[in-house]
Amino acid sequence: MAGVKKTLSEKEQTLHDIINDAKKKLAKLQDKQKIKIGELACEHGLHHFDLDVLDEEFKKLATSLKMKNRS
Repeated sequence: MAGVKKTLSEKEQTLHDIINDAKKKLAKLQDKQKIKIGELACEHGLHHFDLDVLDEEFKKLATSLKMKNRS
């Protein structure tokens, strides 16, 4: 149907569909990343530690990595 123009509401719906599809794809990628990070943590035995201890250590690690990244 070349040459058929979409109405404004049809264009808006198309954009909403694209955005919703992108959100779903992003969520899947984030879930995969969380699984990979969890697997890495278990591989290094972190599942044996208390979650409060891990939370504090991850905060320190994140701060350290951010500082290194700025350099």
